[in-house]
Amino acid sequence: MSNLSGFMPMVGGSSTLSGDPTVLDAPAPVLAAPSALFASSPAAFAPPPASTERALAGLAHLHPDAWPEGLRAIADLIQASRFPMFLAIGRELRLFYNDAYSDLLGDKHPAARGAPYASVRPELWDRMRPYFDEVLAGESAQLQHALMEFERNGKRERRFFCVSLSPVRHAGQVAGVYCVLTETTSDVLSDYRHAFHQKLGEALDGLDDADHIMRATSAMTGQTLGVARVGYAEVDVSGRTVSIDCDWTSGRMASLAGRSHPLDAFGPIVNAKLRQGRSVRIDDVDADERSAPHAAAYAAIGARALVMVPIIEEGRLCAVFYLHEPMARHWTEQEVALAEDVARHTREVARRSRVEESLRDESRILETVNRAGRALASTLDLDTLAQSITDAGAELSGARFGAFFCNPAGRGALLHDPVNAPIGATVPEQMRLYALSGASREQFDRLAPPTAAIFRPLIEGGAPVRSDDITCDPQHAALVADGTPLAQLRVRSYLAVPVVSQSGKVLGGLFLGHPAPAMFTERTERIVANLAAQAAVAMDNAHLYEIAQTSALERDALLQSERLARVQAERLSHTKDEFLAMLAHELRNPLAPISSSASLLSMQFANEPRICQTSSIISRQVKHMSRLIDDLLDVSRVTRGLVKLKLATVDFRDVVNGALDQTRPLVLEKAHHVTVQLPDTPVYVRGDQTRLVQSVANIVGNAAKYTPKAGTLALRLVAGDGRMMLEVRDNGSGMPPDLLPNVFDLFTQGARTLARSQGGLGLGLTLVKRLVDLHDGEVTAHSDGVGCGSTFTLCLPCVSARAGSSDDDAAPPSEADPVRAALGRQLRVLIVDDNTDAADSLATLLQVQGHATAVEYDAASALRRARVEHPDVMLIDIGLPDIDGYQLASSLRALPEMAATVPVAVTGYGQARDRERALEAGFVHHLVKPVDMTALVRILDASAAQAAQAEAAAASA
Repeated sequence: MSNLSGFMPMVGGSSTLSGDPTVLDAPAPVLAAPSALFASSPAAFAPPPASTERALAGLAHLHPDAWPEGLRAIADLIQASRFPMFLAIGRELRLFYNDAYSDLLGDKHPAARGAPYASVRPELWDRMRPYFDEVLAGESAQLQHALMEFERNGKRERRFFCVSLSPVRHAGQVAGVYCVLTETTSDVLSDYRHAFHQKLGEALDGLDDADHIMRATSAMTGQTLGVARVGYAEVDVSGRTVSIDCDWTSGRMASLAGRSHPLDAFGPIVNAKLRQGRSVRIDDVDADERSAPHAAAYAAIGARALVMVPIIEEGRLCAVFYLHEPMARHWTEQEVALAEDVARHTREVARRSRVEESLRDESRILETVNRAGRALASTLDLDTLAQSITDAGAELSGARFGAFFCNPAGRGALLHDPVNAPIGATVPEQMRLYALSGASREQFDRLAPPTAAIFRPLIEGGAPVRSDDITCDPQHAALVADGTPLAQLRVRSYLAVPVVSQSGKVLGGLFLGHPAPAMFTERTERIVANLAAQAAVAMDNAHLYEIAQTSALERDALLQSERLARVQAERLSHTKDEFLAMLAHELRNPLAPISSSASLLSMQFANEPRICQTSSIISRQVKHMSRLIDDLLDVSRVTRGLVKLKLATVDFRDVVNGALDQTRPLVLEKAHHVTVQLPDTPVYVRGDQTRLVQSVANIVGNAAKYTPKAGTLALRLVAGDGRMMLEVRDNGSGMPPDLLPNVFDLFTQGARTLARSQGGLGLGLTLVKRLVDLHDGEVTAHSDGVGCGSTFTLCLPCVSARAGSSDDDAAPPSEADPVRAALGRQLRVLIVDDNTDAADSLATLLQVQGHATAVEYDAASALRRARVEHPDVMLIDIGLPDIDGYQLASSLRALPEMAATVPVAVTGYGQARDRERALEAGFVHHLVKPVDMTALVRILDASAAQAAQAEAAAASA
């Protein structure tokens, strides 16, 4: 016979013993009648007499073959069953069990045979004793899905059982307990897992902070699974160290919060599995060959049994979700699966939280950059400029303190006399403090002298200086000594960025400090460096402007001064053009991930009104910013004579209608009434239709912008004597006489309120003037005064119906094949961009649209991956860190296996020469950041059709 020991009873079962235990050879009742074997009337039960107790005690030491016939029948029944069963005989409840129950005993078998239940299962005895007492009193007992925590083979186990306990009678008395067990662990944990998911979702709903998310999931997991300690260990970028910020404990183990450990200390096998994304389960550190050689590391954290679930992001092990026990424990598959579910759910919720935080951060950066750009464009005063740059630098970097220093030797007359400097603090190396942010004058009065050690490398090498913790840097010991200004301000980390002119001379520097360590990252350094570059251009412009103004004042007195003023004015114009082109390019890069992320939000959270509203606001502002950038580039190109017109014979009526279509949203927004008078016959001109539409749209938009709501706009087109005239009249704010002569000059704008509700940079009418001049036409403006409205008149020479037509005229597009092959698989898209935010957001957006995307951040990695995976489309940034996108496109074209791949340039460089160079390098398409998703979708659709046709042709060959 096998063995059975006390566990948690749960389902039913019944058997009985019959016959007088003192007369072992007495005949047994028939087993076919269960009622004859099991007592059903508790009133008939009473403690057996002393003689029966002695007989039962002797019976416990006999082999079952020597038992009376009735008991032998029950023993045979138990031994033949595959369910765990046991008999507990007598008041001592000595055990007799089957093989199925011996598995639950583990290493306690076979010593448990004939031993009292209390000594075999001391960990369960206190819980089970009331049920045994109830059965010995003649009552049956059943327990459904009861949790049993017991030890087997030296390990703690948690399992669920249904147990049935029934009394066994002998000679009319209760002689023992018959127990049948059915394990329900799998079913219970499955139900728990489903309920846990619902509870977890409710708990995480509304949490948007990663730390709060991890705390909530750790506590819920630990309480559900009865684990001593649960938490998340963050893995550093190098992948060598794990650190715990916070965890949850039941009280049986100490917290690991604030501790760090080398990952390799826990064993190479464990380390390798985690990096492969595979969970690790260890029931006993000392007995597991993977962990035994490294038991000291596990002992250092007090863990004897543990489950580790890796969290992989972008192919890198970034965190580990862990469950710890101080004693050996058998982990079930269901428990491990639940831990994996928690890690996966937490990763997704945390990732969404980071995306939302990134969007908020990018919006803040964009707003600050816009504000700084407006400050650069609106002032040439050094004090105002310095304060704007200091405030913007502190806001962009998250610094607690900011200061702007200037080098008098670098700018000469531009700066005030040292005696009357704005703050007056003198820094060695001729640096002077000009602007502060986040601190008072008194706090910074003594800051300058100690900062010589910081600014000396800036002046000598012109490179940024960044320190994560100056208290740990011997070179900065003097800066943090007791009583120094930096010590009083509790500055620990700082970032110092030089302001360098185009000639390479250091003009000054931005100092940004924070009382916490490691507050400034490489990304922060790049953003502030771009801001410093803009500040340098603005300071140069301010200097040039000052010289130009001085020359203008002396023009009547000295001819040489006049000539010098003209030279300086030309330099100023050229510098501004270069600045506008550079600013437009630099502003495109942050717009790309913002635009992609906004589109992704609107697609993934279409049913979330607040998110959709936020996404719509971001998209509108991105489009507005893109239009401003386009205006900047157009003005720069037109003023430098780089615009090439695509001339054709154009009906100017179509030009007027196209311009009205472009300006319709603004007109509708302001509820204007528009009247249009067009001739019945065509009015042909020789020109570039796109540029003509742009010119008319700018005039109409200007009229709509400066006309109060519900105003009137009137357009009249007439032709005669070989010329045509378009008149655009409004009843808006009008113009003062002194503005009319300069209305078409660059950056010229009418009077604005402080709110600047009309917006714009004063570029639209300048573009109109330059483009009309290129068409041999003229444009004029007239107004009777403020409040009397304005009239703009555009005149161009007319041509006959088809005069001047040439090969340059656009040919009508060919009819597209109405039936296009559909690709039977996902389109493989490889994105190559060193701007991780732009690349990742675009990849996520394309994934949502059903494409299979991959991302690489340098050309070499992209080339290796492309040769292996053969993507259908590659979206390649031009400014890559190792080789540029042009060289990468040329390399791809040289590979035969890449013949079917469609390379697309995605870049912030959007001028005509940039497009030509991209096509020469092998690109099929050229897109400008932020990417027009409509254009990109058309390219992907065309690539999908091309790939499908190629696959169909290969299949039929």
